[in-house]
Parts: sequence; C-alpha cells; structure tokens
Amino acid sequence: MSEDKKEAKSVQNLQVLPDQTYKVDAEALLKDYMTWYSYHYRSIHLAQDFSGHDTDSSQLTKLAFLTKLMTGNYIALKTQVKDGVPIYTLYKSRNDDPDRQRTIKSLVSTELKNLSWEGREMPEFSFTDLTGKTYDKTKTRGKMLVLKCWFIGCVACVKEFPELNKLVEDYQQNPDVLFVSLASDTKSELETFLKRKPFRYAVVPNQDNFMQNKLDIRTYPTHILVNGQGKIVKVVNNVDDLIPALKKETSQPLLQTSAIVSGPNFSDCLIPLELVN
Repeated sequence: MSEDKKEAKSVQNLQVLPDQTYKVDAEALLKDYMTWYSYHYRSIHLAQDFSGHDTDSSQLTKLAFLTKLMTGNYIALKTQVKDGVPIYTLYKSRNDDPDRQRTIKSLVSTELKNLSWEGREMPEFSFTDLTGKTYDKTKTRGKMLVLKCWFIGCVACVKEFPELNKLVEDYQQNPDVLFVSLASDTKSELETFLKRKPFRYAVVPNQDNFMQNKLDIRTYPTHILVNGQGKIVKVVNNVDDLIPALKKETSQPLLQTSAIVSGPNFSDCLIPLELVN
C-alpha cells in the first residue's frame, strides 16, 4: 500500500486524556541516553498544552518551565494528567550526559522560538498558489489560516502528507479554515512532484525568501496557525502537534481579541536548516 493511502489521524479520533498519576523512576531513565530519549519522545510533548511544575511541584508558566529545562540541568517527567491536561515536573539530573543535554537544549530552543511567535502579527503577505488563486491579509481576515512551510527534499515534510490530507478532509465543511503551504521549490518542480505525491493544501512556490527572512524559519516542517485577526496563535513542527492545536483554536471565535498564548528518531522528525544546506 502506498504511503498516501495509509491510515491517517483524524480530528474526530482525538481523545481527552483520562485523569491519571504516574510513578516515574527518574534515575532509571538517566542510566543511558536512549532510555531517556525513548521516554521523552513518547511522553513529553512540549509544543502541546501542559502544566509545568518545578522540582518542588510549584506551578510554572510555560516560558519559565522551558527556560529552566533549557539549562540542560533538568529532565521533564510526566507525573500526572488532570482535567485532560498533562502535568510535567522538572527533575534535577545528577548525571550530566552531554548528549542528553545537547538534545534537550536543541528541542527546547525550538519550542522557545516557536512560543516567541505566538501573539505576533503575521507579516504582510501576498501569495499566489499553483492554480493562480491569491491570498493576502484582506482575503484571509476572519478565517483561520493554516500554513505549512516545507520543500521537496525534506523527508519529514513529505512523510506527513497523508495525515495533512486527512486533516484537510476533516475541515472541508468549514469554509473559515484555509490550508495553504509555502514551498521553496519552483512551480514546475512542484507540479511534477505533486503528480507523484498528492497534497491537498494550496501550494505556493518560490517562498524561500519569505519563510527565512519574514518568518525566520530554520526548521522544517513548520506549521503556523494565524487567526482571523491576522495574529499568529500557534507554531509547531509536526502534524501530531498541529491537529490538537487546530482543534482548540477552531473551537473558539476566529475574530478573537487576544492570542492564546514511528520510533524515536529526532533527525526524521525535524529538519534544521543548517543540515539542509
């Protein structure tokens, strides 16, 4: 079966997490890099909603939690789920594994950068997709704009096409949600490629300059949610984080007055720009 026909995630399949308390042996996780990384990959989702707690269980803002985690002196443990929201608690590591520290700093750096975009005005834009349809702030006002930044050579970007196609299908009855992708490739390159790899987003060619200089994109794929007032409300780097974020935002009025602020393989999930060139 082709990748495009594999079962894709559905918005309807999202489930609220049941309340639960977890007992985690932090020291066992720290015995080696892969034991910790496998746990982090499966259990810790920093781009999604969570309640962050310090080592003494006092609550932290998301920014404060990520800032402390960024030091590399802590790991995050999933200790509880309450009212459907996971609780992550910091654990101070006594084992300074440089590989683990480097990975944590890389992951958290990406999340801090994404978080810094939330609440900002989307830069002025004028996009023309492969069919000739145009998009700008006037035409997208009052709608949720779902942007994907990608390029043909990005394996992780293309790998999520089936799930993104299913997402477009799930929202096809909602005219207030627009799915637009920005690609760095040329029109002819994209038209040839998309004959083999169908993608249901509108596709805008030649957007390398806009993505890098206006949006400061350095990791691919990157997904950006822009609300009806032109404010960026969420930035994530994979479809698993995009689906719940979009569901949350589309359950709220679009013209809101403020923004709400297959195996563990990191290199297959995110493509940092410096690894592309």
